[in-house]
Amino acid sequence: MDMFEINLTSVVQLMSFLLLLYFLKKFLYDKYFEVMDARKEKIEGEIAKAEQLRKEAEELKNEATEELRKIRNEADSIIKKAKDEAENIISDAKKKAEDEASKIIAAAKDEIERQRAEMIKEVEQRVGEIAVALAMKVLKGTLDEKAKREYLVKVLKGSEK
Repeated sequence: MDMFEINLTSVVQLMSFLLLLYFLKKFLYDKYFEVMDARKEKIEGEIAKAEQLRKEAEELKNEATEELRKIRNEADSIIKKAKDEAENIISDAKKKAEDEASKIIAAAKDEIERQRAEMIKEVEQRVGEIAVALAMKVLKGTLDEKAKREYLVKVLKGSEK
């Protein structure tokens, strides 16, 4: 006896097995592999799409970062300009205030000098009047009228100098 004997049952079993394989392949394995290939293609497509979206997101992030850097630089520039302008305004205001103060001080000095001159003139006039009055009292009793007038004219000429 051989280990392997060919008889009609073996052939029918082999034919049944081959027929089963054919039907499984035709209806099950081909469909299964079609579904698996379609799924594999879909997954690969989604991975490629996700990679593309990741690259686009990275590009957008880089663009946003660059735009933010530009905006910050522009904001810093605007702030610097505003500070410079504020300093210029403050400097101009200080200069105007100093000029105004100088004008006020000069006007006050002029007014003081004018009032001083008026006071000196008034004092000189009062001194002259007092001197004349005093001289008149002194001379009243000693000199005659003509001498009084000459003395008065002399005193007045002396006070005018």
